[in-house]
Amino acid sequence: MKKDYVALGLVLALAGCGGGEKAASPTDSTLSQDMETARDAVSLERLSVAEQQYRAAGERAIARDDVTAIGDSGYNLATVELDENRPQDALATITATRSALQVRGQAGDDAGLDLVQAGALYRLGRNAEAASAAARAAAAQDVDIAEKGQFIRGLIADDGGDQATLASVAAYFATLTGKVPAGWSADAREMAARNLLATGGSARTAWQDALQAATIRQQQVDYRDMARALGVAATAASKAGDAQAAAQLYTRASQSAGQAGDKVAAERWARQAGSSAAVDPFVLPAAPARKK
Repeated sequence: MKKDYVALGLVLALAGCGGGEKAASPTDSTLSQDMETARDAVSLERLSVAEQQYRAAGERAIARDDVTAIGDSGYNLATVELDENRPQDALATITATRSALQVRGQAGDDAGLDLVQAGALYRLGRNAEAASAAARAAAAQDVDIAEKGQFIRGLIADDGGDQATLASVAAYFATLTGKVPAGWSADAREMAARNLLATGGSARTAWQDALQAATIRQQQVDYRDMARALGVAATAASKAGDAQAAAQLYTRASQSAGQAGDKVAAERWARQAGSSAAVDPFVLPAAPARKK
């Protein structure tokens, strides 16, 4: 299956005419338009609009009895729900999508759905289940899905103190040399930093690796992951003995995560920043007290 939301692109054939060329097979223009509108909304971070359009695309795919379009729509909808920080809804969408595929004869595993399932379970703290789903995604033939599956495996391993798996994931990313997508480079730098910190390696190198990951994600407008990389950089700075830099990085991570909707991480990093945590200059001022 091709998915819109992880930049795989759903290529839709358009009917051609003239010049003696053979006309392409007719397409469902309504389904195509719903998918394209959703993809455009995602690029503008209008996630509620994207959610509405992916639902509409899914409904059209059901009417069409199109197993591929059903899978694509369900995957994209679940990913948007996850990006809206609604992991439980994403899991429900994945379950329903699998059922819709199964009744139409597609009983095999779907690595894309495994990937989103891993991300949702990880957000919910169900790490054992998330690790199993991430391992299935990491074994996918699709290289984009496999890469992200490996990354989620690394996050889970680091959280659980599983140094063997973390080292394995870091080794996988070390093999991704040459010209690779920027997102892969960011994931590789973050995994390298986490592995260094877990094994007692150079904290300053880990600090620089994590900052490189954060910079790439800033350029990609991937702020939730950027905030997490800043948190890793803060941990590295603390281990390197620079308490002031660590506090500043924790503050930056906290403020970015809060604005990206990750309130749990924002509060955790604010506590780690301590009294050094800066005040958000853009928060609405408190309403003045009414005079009696």
